[in-house]
Amino acid sequence: MFRLLIDADSFPLGKGPMVMLILFLISTIFIFARSEEQGQKLEFWIFANTHFEEYQTRVPIFEAENPGVNVQLINFGGTMHDKLLAAMLSNFGAPDLVEVEITSIGRFLKGAIDEVGFVDLRPRLESEGWMEKLVVSRFTPWSYRGRIYGIPHDLHPVVLLYRDDLFKAAGVEMTEVETWDDFIAAGKKATRDLDGDGTVDQHAIVLDRRTESDYFSLLLQQGGGFFDEEGNVIIDSELAIETLEFFVSLFNEHKIATPVYGTWHGDPSNFAAMQDGKILSILAPDWYVGILKSQVPQMAGKWKAISMPAWKPGDRRTTTRGGTMIGITTQCKNPDRAWELLKFTYFDRGGLVNRYETTRIIPPLKSAWDAPIFKEPDLYLGGQPLGELFIELAPDLPPRYQNPYWSEGADLLNDAIFAAVTEKQTSREALTELAAKVRALIAKDQGRWRDL
Repeated sequence: MFRLLIDADSFPLGKGPMVMLILFLISTIFIFARSEEQGQKLEFWIFANTHFEEYQTRVPIFEAENPGVNVQLINFGGTMHDKLLAAMLSNFGAPDLVEVEITSIGRFLKGAIDEVGFVDLRPRLESEGWMEKLVVSRFTPWSYRGRIYGIPHDLHPVVLLYRDDLFKAAGVEMTEVETWDDFIAAGKKATRDLDGDGTVDQHAIVLDRRTESDYFSLLLQQGGGFFDEEGNVIIDSELAIETLEFFVSLFNEHKIATPVYGTWHGDPSNFAAMQDGKILSILAPDWYVGILKSQVPQMAGKWKAISMPAWKPGDRRTTTRGGTMIGITTQCKNPDRAWELLKFTYFDRGGLVNRYETTRIIPPLKSAWDAPIFKEPDLYLGGQPLGELFIELAPDLPPRYQNPYWSEGADLLNDAIFAAVTEKQTSREALTELAAKVRALIAKDQGRWRDL
């Protein structure tokens, strides 16, 4: 009888991943029976429906250009990252290529650097000259200890979307807003009780106080982060504390921000509040504009976009939020062929133009930016050429340094932000406590690895 002798308490990644690994091993023994003749088969795992739909239409082109190659696309949706982690822990059953979301990549970087389940793509990128062709800062979420484990699918620059009609009705011309101080002054004019019942009916901006999304975007804009380039915890830095104090002040001191309606910015109740004129602006990455257009098409012509307000005149006027990478796993039997598929899906100009047309996602390949579609007027924004604004901001995207403990840290950061906004803790107390917890978690796990 097969017996797996693992002590749950001593398993270095914890009990949850251990149980997941055991279940994966049992299931894959029956599911996966790969033959040696499948050298020309490439298995590609995906988690996002929009990506899956795009690749379904384009993969046949790649197969036609590469006779004998069969690409198997598998869309696991929300369960994909857990399946991938189990496959990598067991060193069995991983795909040849896979896309990974930015908040999940850290889970795959724990332990010894030589045991990471992704191929280091830096040598290929450098030898073929791709580093100069792509936005270099966008490699930081997919890099660790000098190695590059993924190619960025996107840039996700952030702009400020605003209701031009409602701000003008309050006597505000948003194109004159250059700094966050300017925005606060404008926001105080636009945040109003319209019916005189003592309750504010419209707020200048909607912000998420229950997750890190908006706060962390502001922190990145300032050049801060949760971790620095060397992997040190810096979420309790003076810059991080001052940024959270500013974030809190938009709710409690200046009273121009409203909490997001529902669970996140894409919640139907949030869209309803937009239609009702309760929300006048939102920090929007490129992908969110695509969601807004598909979910509330009836608001076409009511929104416009400007660069984010700067912290000081002349400072950076954008940030980044979200992201996806594509990587080649160390279990891939034909990495050269996988590399060709990777380049086809991420560097093909026609595919990138189509991607922007359907999702508004700006590609990191700079040579694609001169395509006419990026200069076309966007009717949803009243004819404003949104693509030009995104591309203008793209070279100034801040780096976002990766760390194996981002997932755990982000959960704790969510709690810290909410505690600060609801005044259960000061910003300094919340972030100091958070940083101490994450440092202790890292130290504990490093001790486990040393004991193996």
